[in-house]
Amino acid sequence: MHDAVTVGGAAYDLFINTDRKSTEFLKARHPGEKTEHIAYPTGAKVLIESAAFDVGGGATNTATCLSRLGLKTGSIFNVGNDLYGEKILECMRKEKVDFLGKVTNEKTDFSIILDSKGHDRTILAYKGASCSLKLNQIKKEPSKWLYISTLTGDSYETAVRLAAGYRKKGTKIAFNPSTYLAKKGHKYLGRLIHNIDMLVLNKEEAMLLTEEKGIPRMLHTLEGWGPDTTIITDGPKGAYACCGGTVYKAHPHRNARIVEATGAGDAFASSAVAGMITKEDLMFALQLGICNAESVISHFGAHNKLLTWKEAIRSIRQNPAKITKIKR
Repeated sequence: MHDAVTVGGAAYDLFINTDRKSTEFLKARHPGEKTEHIAYPTGAKVLIESAAFDVGGGATNTATCLSRLGLKTGSIFNVGNDLYGEKILECMRKEKVDFLGKVTNEKTDFSIILDSKGHDRTILAYKGASCSLKLNQIKKEPSKWLYISTLTGDSYETAVRLAAGYRKKGTKIAFNPSTYLAKKGHKYLGRLIHNIDMLVLNKEEAMLLTEEKGIPRMLHTLEGWGPDTTIITDGPKGAYACCGGTVYKAHPHRNARIVEATGAGDAFASSAVAGMITKEDLMFALQLGICNAESVISHFGAHNKLLTWKEAIRSIRQNPAKITKIKR
C-alpha cells in the first residue's frame, strides 16, 4: 500500500530570463488593478540571458515532495510518447515515485515560464496529455491518502470519480485546486469538496471560490462545505488553517530568502498533507509546510530544494515557525 498517491498534471518547464534592455516593466493600467506587466516589443528578437529546463506540474511536484519526505508515493498523470514525457518519467524513477498513469499518443504538457517580477512569473502553459486522463487508464493502487491537484477538461471528471472510489475504501482525500478551477465556483467543485478531508488553496483561489472577502469569512464558508481541515495560504504573509472551528495562523520567517517562487504552493500543500499522514497533527503539518516552501523559494525550480525528512525535522527544530490562534 502507498502512503500517498497524487493525481494531476505533469509538464516539462522551460524557465527563461530575457535581456532586461529588451523588455519594459509597466505598472497597473487601471485604477484598483494590482497586476504589473512585462512588455515585449513586437517584431523584435529578444535576447535570452539564461534558460533552464525542469520537470513541473501538480502531480509530479507533490509526488516528489512526499517521496523525499520518506513516504511511499505513487503518481497518476498522463504524458505523451515523446522526449518531454520520457524526461518526466525519468525524474519520477529517480525520485522513487511509482508511475500509475499512462503514456498516450498526445503531446506532453509544456510550459514556458517568463521573467520574474517581484519573484512572480508569467507562465505560458500548453495542456496536452494531462487533459485526457481516463479512469480505465489508471493503476488504482491502494493508498492511505489521495492528493488531487488541478486538472482540466475530462480529467477533472476522472478525478471526481477516482476520489469517490478511493473514499469508499477508507482513503483520505486532499484537494489543492487552481485559479482555473476556483473560478468555476462551488457548484462545479461541490461534488469533490463535500467529500474530502483536507482542502488547501491560496487566498486568490479562496476568494474566487467563496465570493467572500477576508480570510476568516472564507475559512468559515469553506469549513461549512465539509472538509475536516481547510488551509488558505497568503504568500509572504503565511498561511491560515481551520480545524474543528479553531483558526490558526502560521507565520513565515522574516528572513526567508526568495530566489524564485515556482512550486512553493505545491511544496507547502503536499508537505502539510505529509504532516497529517505522519503525525495527524495540524500544528506539525503547518510547520512542515512553511519549512519546505521556504526551502523551495530559496532556490531555482520546483524540485531542486525539496527537503528530505531528516532535513525538514532538523530545520523545524532549529528554527520553528510561529503559529498563533486567531479569534474568529
